[in-house]
Amino acid sequence: MDTRSAFDRYVGTIEAAPVAAVQFLYRSVLRHSRRGRESPAFQADPTAVLRQAQRGERGPVRAGDMFLQSAELWALLAGAGVMAGMPLDYFFGVSFDAVLTFSLSVFPAFGLLSLADAVRARSMREEEAERREKRKRLGKRKQAIRPYRPIRRRWIIPVAASVLLLTFWSVLFFTG
Repeated sequence: MDTRSAFDRYVGTIEAAPVAAVQFLYRSVLRHSRRGRESPAFQADPTAVLRQAQRGERGPVRAGDMFLQSAELWALLAGAGVMAGMPLDYFFGVSFDAVLTFSLSVFPAFGLLSLADAVRARSMREEEAERREKRKRLGKRKQAIRPYRPIRRRWIIPVAASVLLLTFWSVLFFTG
C-alpha cells in the first residue's frame, strides 16, 4: 500500500518521467526486429522498478541503480535544455537567459533528488554487507535483505533546490 503523501507521489511521477521517455524510445527501436522483441531489455520495465524503489519495495542494490540512472537522465536533460536555449533564442526570440535559468534550476533539482536517493541506497547496501558479514562471523542464520527505505517527504528536496537554484541563476543572469 502506498502511504506517501500526494506531493510525494507527484514528485515521484515527475522523477520517473525521463526514464519512461527513454523506455518508450528504446522499445520503439527494439520493436522493429524479432530479436529485439524477444530480448529481456524489451520485456523489462525500468519505470515500474523505479516506482517500486520510490515506494520502498526494492532492495538497496536495485534501488540505487535505478535512482542513479534517473539522476543521469536529469543531468542529460539539463544539458539538453541549455543547448536548446541557443536555437530557441535565435529562431523564436525566446530569451536565452530564461531558458538557461529554467534548465539549470528545475532539471538539476530532480537530479539532486535522484542522486540523494542513490547515495542513500548505496549506504544501505554497505550497511547490509556489514550486517551480513557480522552475522556470518557470529554463526547466526541468514536473514532476508531489507528493502530500501526511501526518503520521506521527497518533495522538499526538488522544491527547495529549485527555489535556491532559481534565485541564484536569476540574480546572476538578470541583475548582473
